[in-house]
Order: sequence, then structure tokens, then C-alpha cells
Amino acid sequence: MTKVKAFATHLGISFVIFLVILSFIIFVWYPPPFFSSDGGWQGIRIIAGVDLVLGPVLTLIVFKPGKPGLKFDLTVIGIIQTCALAWGIWTVHHERPIATVFVDNYFAPVTLYEIQGKGMNATKLQAFGNKPPYWIYSNISENPDALQKARLEALRMGRPLFLFTEYYSPLDEKAMQVIKTHSLDMQKWVQDKPAAQRRYQDFLKRHHGGKNLAFIPWHARQRYEIIALDIATRKYVGTLDIAPPKPSEKDPLTGSPLKSSSGNK
Repeated sequence: MTKVKAFATHLGISFVIFLVILSFIIFVWYPPPFFSSDGGWQGIRIIAGVDLVLGPVLTLIVFKPGKPGLKFDLTVIGIIQTCALAWGIWTVHHERPIATVFVDNYFAPVTLYEIQGKGMNATKLQAFGNKPPYWIYSNISENPDALQKARLEALRMGRPLFLFTEYYSPLDEKAMQVIKTHSLDMQKWVQDKPAAQRRYQDFLKRHHGGKNLAFIPWHARQRYEIIALDIATRKYVGTLDIAPPKPSEKDPLTGSPLKSSSGNK
């Protein structure tokens, strides 16, 4: 076997492994809308660097037909690649969003390690759906006194409102009606933003004019966008690549300041 053939063989095997892991990242660990805005691309780059670059390149460097100890060298390369790949998979899995929480006018993804030790764990989260990432409603906003107390605690302890797990409740029909009242008035929000207006109109064309949809700020780790949810089915519909109002800006629906704890993220 030549050096080039050994490299190609190693690359081919690594590519098959990469495709299997990629399917888990896209469809299980980081499904829409999490993939593009909450670390999915970063996870793919980690896995690709380890699986498609590290191992095959080392084989290309080391491989020489008839070289003494070649089997040992290839075994070491295999061990190194396996360990590095295991670390990469663990990192991507550890950082995956386990849920997204609606609180104080926006949705924010959370990871399992963020909520552990705060009254929530993987077993308790199963009450909010069949599989992660779970969509959760925080009813803290329905209690003004509790909301004000939580805001003070959030400032004092650096604990964002979406991590007050004691207020978690299912994203049921009643919760969806509350979320509907916080839907952004998209026509007003994009009226003086030509690029955003074009994206919004394109979105409406693809989704039957946007009927029965709620447009909610999406405060993910990588970017701030706006997501659309179907009010009747409570399902995610799509993401608009449009920046939502900042915490200091006014809510297009009510005209009041848009309150948010996103500065803690």
C-alpha cells in the first residue's frame, strides 16, 4: 500500500465516522433552531478537526511501506485519534442545549450543566416533553412580586431569570396564549430596516403569510435572532435572521422598555 492510498483509506474511514456523528449533532443534539445559533457549527468544526484532519494527516506523515514498527505507529495514531475524538464528542454533547425557556419576553437555550444544582436535572426535565431539547415556559412573569424579587437576586448572584427553575411549567395552550401577547409587531420592527424587511417578507411568503405565528426574540449563545412559533401547535416554525430589540429598546408591541436578563449570558 502506498502512502497516498493509506492516507485515502484512513480519510475514508474517518469520513464515515464523521457522517454518523454529524447526523447526531444536526438531528438530535442541535436540532433547529439550535444548530446555527447555539453551537452546532462550532461542534462540527471540533469533530472535523479531530476526525478528518488529525488522524489522516498523521498517517500521511508516518506511513512508509516496509517501515520497521509501522504497525505500532499506526496503532498509536489510532489511539490518539480515538482519544481526541472521544474528547470532541464529549465536549459537543456536554455543551448541547437541553432546553429552551421563555421568560420575560424572550426564549433562551440552557444546557444541562447550567440547571443542575438549581432544582432541575435530566429526569425532572422529562416532564416537559418526550425528548430534549425541551420547550419550557417560565411563569415567573405572571407574578410581579416574584419577578421583581428574582430580578434583584439575578443582579446580586448573576443568575439569569431563565435559570430560576422553580418557575418552569409546560409550554401548554395557556402558556402559548401568554407568549402570543409578547409577539413582536414585525411590521413596525422592520419598517425602517430595508434588509430586515426583505427577510421578513421572504419568510412570510414561505409560511403562508405568517398567519397564527408568534415572533419572539431568541437569545442564543452565538447570536440574537427572532424565531417564529405556531400558536396552535406550539411548534417551532423558523428563524428570521433579524436582530430583535435590545434590552434598552422599546417593545414594538407595547411601547414599553423590553426587559431582559440577556446581559448575564
